[in-house]
Amino acid sequence: MASPDLGILRNRHFKRATSTSIESLAALPSSVVGDALGRRIGLGPNVQALTRRNRFAGSALTVRCRAGDNLAALVSLDSTQPGDVVVIACGGARDAAVVGGNYLAMAKIRGAVAIITDGLIRDLDEIEALEIPVFAAGLTPNGPFKSGPGHIGMPVAINDITINSGDILVGDPDGVVVVPQNRVSEAIAKAAAVKSREADMAKSLAKGEIPDFISKIIAGADVSDVSSS
Repeated sequence: MASPDLGILRNRHFKRATSTSIESLAALPSSVVGDALGRRIGLGPNVQALTRRNRFAGSALTVRCRAGDNLAALVSLDSTQPGDVVVIACGGARDAAVVGGNYLAMAKIRGAVAIITDGLIRDLDEIEALEIPVFAAGLTPNGPFKSGPGHIGMPVAINDITINSGDILVGDPDGVVVVPQNRVSEAIAKAAAVKSREADMAKSLAKGEIPDFISKIIAGADVSDVSSS
């Protein structure tokens, strides 16, 4: 735990995902991973890629910041390890950026592979030059205060999705999905079935045909025709 006068609670006792697990999921589109785990593990439309570099996979380091403040994010630099995806939850605050170019530069030095926040960022030109993926709700020139409180390494929620430190996050132009550590094997196995189905669909579409499983869904739908008169 950090010094009480900082108002920051810190948990360093969590297990990061293995490099093998991360590499297996990194090879998959976020949509395939999402379909494999029930179609509702994405962080939503207010967490979108703001940088041209937007593909990543890594182990989450979670941070909770007060609205308009980023002290906890700064303190989390001391806990950031190579391969981490720093997830900064701030309740969707829109009054100030939670991080900017200086923070991103320091996070990259510590080995972070991406920054995710449901808040705003600033210094986009500087961040683009760092070539580190950033997903956020938008941009503002307003800067954050640095007084706390906050916490690090504990569960956070973004758009009703709970993220624990050590979960695997996968991002690409479609957005970000969250794979809990205890579902990594399930995600990898079920993603193989999703990819096989999509390959079959591609073959059918290439021949100008509707895939059989789609035809069956359409045929089984409860449809009632209505008159236009």
